[in-house]
Amino acid sequence: MKKMYAFGLTAALALLVSPIFGQYYYTKSIVNGNPGDLMDDQEFPVGGGLAAGWTEIHPGSTATAQWSSVASVPFSFSFNGSPVTQYKVSTSGVLTFDVSATAVPPGSNGTLPSALIPDNSVMIWGLAAPGANDKIVTKTFGTAPNRQHWIMFSSYDVPAANCWNYWSIVLEESTNLIHVVDQRNAGGAGCSAAGFTVGLQINSSTATMVAGSPSVPIQSGSNPGPEDNIYYTFIQGARPGLDMASGGLLVSDIIAIANGPLNIQAAIGNFGSTTVTGVTLNYSINGGATVSAPATVNLSTNSSTTVTHSTAWTPSATGMTEIAFWVSSPNGSADQNPSNDTVRKTVNVVSITAQRRPLMEVFSSSTCPPCAPANTSFKALMDQQNPGRFNILKYQMSWPGAGDPYFTLEAQDRRVFYNVSSVPRMQIDGQWDQHAGQATQAIIDGFRDRPAFVEIAAAYQISGQTVNTQLEIIPLTNLSGNLRLFVAIYEKTTTLNAKSNGETIFYDVFKKFMTSSQGNVLQPLVEGNNVPLNFDYTFNGSFILPPSAQSPVNHATNHTVENFNNLAVVAWIQNMTTKEVLQSTNAYFGQLGVQEDAEESIQAKLNLYPNPANTHINIDLSAASNGDVHYEVLNLMGQVVNRGTFRDAAEQHQVLSTEHLSNGQYVIRLNGAGIDQRLRFQVIR
Repeated sequence: MKKMYAFGLTAALALLVSPIFGQYYYTKSIVNGNPGDLMDDQEFPVGGGLAAGWTEIHPGSTATAQWSSVASVPFSFSFNGSPVTQYKVSTSGVLTFDVSATAVPPGSNGTLPSALIPDNSVMIWGLAAPGANDKIVTKTFGTAPNRQHWIMFSSYDVPAANCWNYWSIVLEESTNLIHVVDQRNAGGAGCSAAGFTVGLQINSSTATMVAGSPSVPIQSGSNPGPEDNIYYTFIQGARPGLDMASGGLLVSDIIAIANGPLNIQAAIGNFGSTTVTGVTLNYSINGGATVSAPATVNLSTNSSTTVTHSTAWTPSATGMTEIAFWVSSPNGSADQNPSNDTVRKTVNVVSITAQRRPLMEVFSSSTCPPCAPANTSFKALMDQQNPGRFNILKYQMSWPGAGDPYFTLEAQDRRVFYNVSSVPRMQIDGQWDQHAGQATQAIIDGFRDRPAFVEIAAAYQISGQTVNTQLEIIPLTNLSGNLRLFVAIYEKTTTLNAKSNGETIFYDVFKKFMTSSQGNVLQPLVEGNNVPLNFDYTFNGSFILPPSAQSPVNHATNHTVENFNNLAVVAWIQNMTTKEVLQSTNAYFGQLGVQEDAEESIQAKLNLYPNPANTHINIDLSAASNGDVHYEVLNLMGQVVNRGTFRDAAEQHQVLSTEHLSNGQYVIRLNGAGIDQRLRFQVIR
């Protein structure tokens, strides 16, 4: 679901400002993203993943600055009050509407105005294109009369710096706004040291620069999506004195009604020339009564902050709900440009949620000295307080030194996806990126406390070197977006990859994806329409211990599984745009409907029948360990509807009445005697 940002829909903003030819001012984006959210393509090199439809206007591979071919603006557009129809772009980062200009601005940038820059130009001055991937490409997004024409410097270099980066100049139809978007970079010291001149030049005496030019730093991250992008918007006219803007509602797309009351948070910014110390925050639900409250701020020009309305919202009904939020009365006076005050977002309020089982992805290596204590403390945390409450997967990496011999190219894909550049590192549900040893109980409990809106039931079997996984996705509400399913095989303990850091036993070691390492694309999930799936993977050849991570296993001919009876499977659904893991599950050993515990020290079997149930359900449990096993029956809202205890769980049979249960799906959860299991069943009458 797209967020609607006021500064992305800026037609009214431009029209309200009386044009003063030769004068522009700029604003800085309040929240990360792209202007107007029209450009959704991932930021990859041409030929290396960039989406279809881009047109190349310069091929790169030039040691000296050059002009591109002349390109056409695909809609009516005015610069400095005059219509323009064509432009060309230099490999040094300058777009000019003066297509007759001959002298090319050099890669070494400076302040504006500059005799090195042609009249009527827009720029990210300071780029270079020495490499084969350094292309200038264009593409138009949206529909008339609200299109955007993007001119992207794809995988461009910074002179004298070991850094590649992506920037775009965006021309916006109808508004005549110009956006300069800072999209992506390689990271590291080279990118940190890079500086640019960002601005526009009317002529040799009139120009507008972003503060910090000619040393404007790269502020985006290395994410190929828009969520870490920032941008500058150039607007013709004089900057208003008082102009507050709302940037985005920081409210989840899906809200559990039981979690109310909820705080209404938003990002706001000051686009005016006067420092603002006080505002009024307002919201309404579905066009209803306005809820207002004063707020104290301290915002200078082009600064922004996140605010929380002092009156929380208690959802009273389920369904699609529109929240409107706006900021007013800067410094107790009227806002001179009310067109950008309001943002709106439609959220889905639902009644049914599931218990979230967060996925903890750890990047580690047997050659990494800090990894040993981090893994030890992490395992102690998981074993002592969190058995069965989280799912864990460890990717062995190719550094430091020779790296871990159980490194795989698929693990490398996950490292690149998260832009992990150090070990030990951990991602929790794709939203927490820190040193793995810094995880605390409070942090991981915070992720577990978030409601989930989808369930995954999964079971696996092993026959020889073949792993089969049966899986069912159970949406509790409609879910859409850039969703993908991942299914991964891991080995619960390994020892043969021990190297130099002192670790001798490694836990939850990733072995192979059963899906693509990029995940399998999921079509929109519809509440009530379960999605059954089946996966098979056969490990080829015989065991091999690679000499180092520099020669990783070739899965076409060999494998690194030490004990096939020690394998397990984890599955998860991930939003590839936000990287959030929506739900994960550790598959149980057996078949769906007949569960075996996956813990190596406990061999337990749980049978439920009949399933679906009518008036009753039989529960058979046998375990090699004695002790009490407690059970709870939960509905899909997570509410306990029945509970009991198996005494001395070595061999038990019990009949549970389901007559008091409504038609629907339920989960029975067992805990005790070292086991933590759950299995879904259905009641149909």
